Amino acid sequence: MQGSNLSAVERLQRHAFEVRGPSRRQPRVDEGTLVKVGIRGERFWCRVKRVRADGALVAIVDNNLIKSPWRCGDEIVVQLKHVLETLDPKDMSLVSLLSVLGVSEAAMMWRELRLENGSGVLAKPKTLFVLPDIN
Repeated sequence: MQGSNLSAVERLQRHAFEVRGPSRRQPRVDEGTLVKVGIRGERFWCRVKRVRADGALVAIVDNNLIKSPWRCGDEIVVQLKHVLETLDPKDMSLVSLLSVLGVSEAAMMWRELRLENGSGVLAKPKTLFVLPDIN
């Protein structure tokens, strides 16, 4: 459906953050944790700057987005229920992959490993992966 044919609820849902599935456990999130969130059909990583007293996460967008107005370095606020995945910056599995593979290959392999161990989220149909080309 195109924009004018959508109901008000459908238009709002297009601009709302995805919510983690009820079967997924609540992640532990601290300052410095990387969190994956999704909005407007786009999922992206942010670095948590701080956790507010009300539990909301103040986070810094970690890359430029295609379907949203935010750019790398912009500050956003999300709720814990919007966190689809987390990454501890001290996780050595990605660092190990980066030591032997290019960035894009390491990122995709790391994603597959996370899916296998249950800590990753499946891509939605027609997902476009935007990876850095710095090899």
